This record gives sequence, C-alpha cells and structure tokens, in this order.
Amino acid sequence: MNFELSLPPPHRFSARPMRNPTRRLIYTLGLGWIAFVALGLGLRQLLASPKVTVVIDRSYCAPAQWQQRVSDRYASLYAQQEQREITIDQVIYVSDLGQEVAATVPSPEQVQALSTYGRSNPAQMQQATQENPDATVLSCGN
Repeated sequence: MNFELSLPPPHRFSARPMRNPTRRLIYTLGLGWIAFVALGLGLRQLLASPKVTVVIDRSYCAPAQWQQRVSDRYASLYAQQEQREITIDQVIYVSDLGQEVAATVPSPEQVQALSTYGRSNPAQMQQATQENPDATVLSCGN
C-alpha cells in the first residue's frame, strides 16, 4: 500500500503574490469607515424629527391672555424640541409693523417677556402663513 499525499491545485488567488498588504488594509478600512459614515448620515436623515416653523402674533394682548394663549403653548413646543420630538426651525414675529425672523430660537422665558403692541395685521399674518403653510401660529386671537 502506497500512500501519497496529494495537494489540491493552487487557487487563483493564492498563486498571485500579495502586493503591498498595508495599502490593501488601509483601502479596506477606508471603505469601511466611508460606509459607516454614510449609514450614519442616512439614518440621521431617516429618523430626523419634523421641523416646525412658529409664527407669533405680537399684536396687543393682555398679559394673562399672552401667558395662556401664546407663552404656555410656545413653552410646550419648546419642551417637545428638548425631547427631540420636533425641531423648531425658525420663529417669525408678526406685528402691525411687519415680520421679523428671530436670529436664534428663543427660550420660553424670552417669548413670555416679549412686549405686545399695536393691532393685529391680518395681511401680515396671511403673508407669513402663505410663506410657511405648515407653520404653527400662536396668537391671542386663536
């Protein structure tokens, strides 16, 4: 009985000498990190909270009504943002003098401290709501 050890034929990949294994490792790791970042950005967009525009009517309002109808409702929206349920994209103040977009999202305390003046300007409110149809409108009148 003659036992001979037979080896399988060499594979196509093993016959090639490996060229620069460090470069291959860096290339593979680079592709992995790019895929990881792309997946993270995709999930962030997919799971992003809805953006909300808030329109605040600054026409004259009694302090008690301002607290109840505007300030408290804004504080509720702000709390939802803090819990990452929504994102307040922008806040637009509307008065009889025109519209003003807040530079940053104001805190509930800043909204409560706003002074109210003048009469309600339906044309300005209509323009603000037409430009932002999904906006949340806070006013003493609603």
